[in-house]
Amino acid sequence: MPWCPVCKNEYKEGISRCADCNVDLVEELEKETKAVYFGERQKLETMNEFLKENGVQSGNITLDEGEQVYELFVAEPDLKKAVQILGIFLQEEEEENENREEEQPKKQKIEPAAVYVDKKYRADEYKTSAYTLFFVGVLGIVFLICMGFGVLPFFQLSTTTKLMMYVVLGTLFLVFLGFGVYSIKAYKRILAESDEEEDKIKEVEAHLKKCVTKEAINASLAGQADKDQNPEAFYFAITEVIEEEIQKTFPDLEEALVAKLAEDHYTRLYD
Repeated sequence: MPWCPVCKNEYKEGISRCADCNVDLVEELEKETKAVYFGERQKLETMNEFLKENGVQSGNITLDEGEQVYELFVAEPDLKKAVQILGIFLQEEEEENENREEEQPKKQKIEPAAVYVDKKYRADEYKTSAYTLFFVGVLGIVFLICMGFGVLPFFQLSTTTKLMMYVVLGTLFLVFLGFGVYSIKAYKRILAESDEEEDKIKEVEAHLKKCVTKEAINASLAGQADKDQNPEAFYFAITEVIEEEIQKTFPDLEEALVAKLAEDHYTRLYD
C-alpha cells in the first residue's frame, strides 16, 4: 500500500499522488530514528555490531557536523530494545576492564635503593674532615693566643668583651679539635674495615663466577624473561637471582653492597 511521506496517510493501490500534500506517494515510509549513544566512531561501530548480533538491524552511525561528534541511531520501534542491549554491552565492557586490571600484576612501589659507598672512599672523607677540623681548631687557638698577648693590637676591646670572646671562641675551636680527633679514629677504623670488605668482595665474586653462571641462571628462570623482548624485565629478573644467591651464601653483607655486586656480576655475564 502506498503512503504519503508528508502527512503519513495510507492510500489504496493505484493512487500515485497525495491529494492533500500534492506529493508523490511512496511504497514504504522511512522509519524515524533516535540517537542512543554518541562518542568515538570505533566504539560506536563495535556497539552497532553488538546490536545486530542481538536482533537490532536498524543501527546507523552519522557525524553531527555541528557538534563534531559521532552518533549511533536506531529506528524508533527498536529504541527500547536497543537501549537494553547497549546497557548489557556497557556492563560487560566494564566487567572486562575490571578483570583485566586484576589480571595485570600490580606494580610494586619501588623504594629508592641504598647507594653503596666504598669504605676506602668513606675513610678518605673522614681523613679530609679530620685535617680540616684540626687546621681550623689550631688556627683559632693561635688567633686567641695572639689576641691575649697583644700581637693583634687592632682589636681594641674591653676586658669583659675579650673574656667573653675567649670563652666562646675557645670553646668552639676546642670542639673543632674534638671532632678532628673523632674523625681520625673513624678514619682508622673504617680503613681497617675496608681491607676486610675487599677480601669479602673477592670471596663473593669468586663464588658467583663459579656458581652463578649463565647456564645456571637460564635454568632457574626457565624462559621467564627475554632480553630482546623486554630488556628491563630481563635485567631485574637476573639481578634478583644473583642477589638471592649472595644473600643465601653471605647473609651478613649490607643490602647496598649486595645490589652492587649483583649488578657487577650481571655486567660481566651479559654486557
